[in-house]
Amino acid sequence: MHAFEQAMLKRGLPRKLYVDNGSAYRSRQLMHTTASLGIALIHARPYKPQGKGKIERVFKTVRSRFLPGFTGSTIEEINQDFEDWLARDYNGRKHSATGHKPLARFTDNLECIRSTPENLKDHFRRIVRRKVNKDRTIILDKRLYEGPVELIGKQVELLFHEDDYDRVELRYKQQSHGFLPLVDLNVNCRVKRDKNNDPVISSDGTIPETGQMWEDVL
Repeated sequence: MHAFEQAMLKRGLPRKLYVDNGSAYRSRQLMHTTASLGIALIHARPYKPQGKGKIERVFKTVRSRFLPGFTGSTIEEINQDFEDWLARDYNGRKHSATGHKPLARFTDNLECIRSTPENLKDHFRRIVRRKVNKDRTIILDKRLYEGPVELIGKQVELLFHEDDYDRVELRYKQQSHGFLPLVDLNVNCRVKRDKNNDPVISSDGTIPETGQMWEDVL
């Protein structure tokens, strides 16, 4: 997913993504990301290697031309050397089948490429489904968040990055309800329910039926 994101940041959004049938390419995350970006996700036919001939030929070129000359030892070194080799060697030479340099052939068809949206990172968020508990709480990876009162008992979607649990967006029926705050126990304890189990909130901290302060009762 990281490599896919970086590729689009550098080259724009493709109209189609052609992949094989590995588990990584059939994940819900990839299906969500491509759908939200309007990219058609196409899987190669099983047991039909001919459909992947182009990428296999690229792999052969990498193994025969790039790897024998690589002398580094770290992932950072191989990434930098590979990027330099792509720009200098691979994209700088005419392809034997097309008669064009790969990068030149790519730029000749820029009308097929869409610009990368500014909120590209948002399309790579994880999506999980949770139910809003009766006390408005929502549990996500051992963290306790507070949801809207009107969504108590509803199944909602949470969108988030695994490295940023401070920005968890709640969505219900394709409508965003903003980012969830962590539970504030002082506010949450003021939620009272009527005989139909519908929530009633006292904005001044009192029990609606008696006028008593919650602190006095506790």
